[in-house]
Amino acid sequence: MEILKLLALTIWLMLPAYTPNNFAVLVGGGKPIDLGRKFVDGRRILGDGKTFRGFMGGISGGLLTGIVQYGIEKLSGFVYYSSFGLPEILGFFIIFSTGALAGDILGSFVKRRLAIERGGPFPVVDQLDFVFGAFLMSYMIMPGVFLSLFQRDVILTAIIITPVLHILVNFLAYKIGKKDVPW
Repeated sequence: MEILKLLALTIWLMLPAYTPNNFAVLVGGGKPIDLGRKFVDGRRILGDGKTFRGFMGGISGGLLTGIVQYGIEKLSGFVYYSSFGLPEILGFFIIFSTGALAGDILGSFVKRRLAIERGGPFPVVDQLDFVFGAFLMSYMIMPGVFLSLFQRDVILTAIIITPVLHILVNFLAYKIGKKDVPW
């Protein structure tokens, strides 16, 4: 039973990092973040899949997810995010979501350097770049909040379960026509 509690807690705490990329896909499009520019290797810096609208929509989606979670916790007595004041936890949600997207962007940058085209698979990096981005950015900017929420067992569980969840969600997005490839 303890394992199920740990899985549920990990997914709950990770939702503001899990959802930004989904929101970015839903609302994305428009001007690419790299403005169509190429890196010194002659390849696009990021590619057309990373847009300003998607980035801002992703942060907004992660923030919205966190706000809903905070409200649920306040109503239910479940206390993780709601143990913090609203201004502090809103800042955390923004940073956590931004970190997730920044990690994904860094993964895209590396993929372009390795000549992996947009949508091409890059196992492990595709599934964990956003997790490490969220963890690193939130730890660097709000270490007290991060460390009080993310104990070692939650961090390790997130690293283990995220690839499986990522593959399942991407497959579903592919099946409903929101992604061109199932990974």
